[in-house]
Order: sequence, then structure tokens, then C-alpha cells
Amino acid sequence: MIKKLLMTMTAILLLVTVVSADVSIAGHSAAGGAYAGSRGLGLGIVLGVVNGLSVKNWTSGSTAFQFDATWDLNYGGVGFGAAYLVHDFSIIRADDNKFPLYFGIKGWAALASHGLAAGIQVPLGIAWIPRDAPLDVFLQIEPGISVVPAVRFTGGGGLGIRFWFN
Repeated sequence: MIKKLLMTMTAILLLVTVVSADVSIAGHSAAGGAYAGSRGLGLGIVLGVVNGLSVKNWTSGSTAFQFDATWDLNYGGVGFGAAYLVHDFSIIRADDNKFPLYFGIKGWAALASHGLAAGIQVPLGIAWIPRDAPLDVFLQIEPGISVVPAVRFTGGGGLGIRFWFN
């Protein structure tokens, strides 16, 4: 069962990569075209409550999709999450960097030895996008609820870095 979930997550990440590359070629760029860390496809890692891979693709100058493939070393579980994020670049201003605050909605599912879990979270975060480097660094918290196997509060979050391929 875990092998099937891992293969499915890998296939989804590959599909997202292909679709994201196609959108990037179409000229979508967030936070202004001059910022290297805000164009193309972002691939990276996140470390925190759960650890994993992060893929981000901008859909406009202030919105993006973020996909995560994660593993939890404490429970031995693997999971997948998909979030729609809205960024505000006007709250924190800096000369040669951007620090957007963002929020969104995220659906997730995880499989561990004790069974399947799924729920909804609200990602809240801040990112650092330097002008001349093709990367971003982000800090995110994710309060939410688990709806499978039972309704209960659940939280997530972590610190991550993504490299951008234009």
C-alpha cells in the first residue's frame, strides 16, 4: 500500500513539473520579472513537523500552487498535500529583497502503519525572495483539522528552501 502511494505521489509530482514548466514558458512571473527567485518552477525541501519535498508554481503575480510530498519519521507515515496560496508583497518592503506574507487553503492525505489520515489546513507564512538568487526561503505554519479517521485539530509547518528553474 505504501509503495502504491509513493508511486502515485511521484507520478503527480512529475505531472506538476511538466505542467508547471509549460506555464512558466508562457511567461508567468510573480513579484516582478526582475526577481530570479520568483519565476519558473520552484523545487525544494521543507523541514519541520513533517519533512519532505516542496514544489511551487506561480499562477499570477500574487497566487501560486504548492505541492508537498512528506514523510513523518515519528509515525513512519508518508503524505501528499496541495495548497492554493495568496501572497501580499506590500506589507514588508525592502530594497533588494521581497518578503511576501501569504495564506491559503491546503488539502492533505497521509498513510502510516495505523491507517489513512486526511484533512484541511490553512497555511500561513512568510517568504524571503532575494533579487539576484534563484531561490526562496520560507517559514510556514499550518493549523487545521483532520477529518479522517476522526475530526480533530492538527497542525503542521516548517522551514524550507526552494531553488527556481526558469
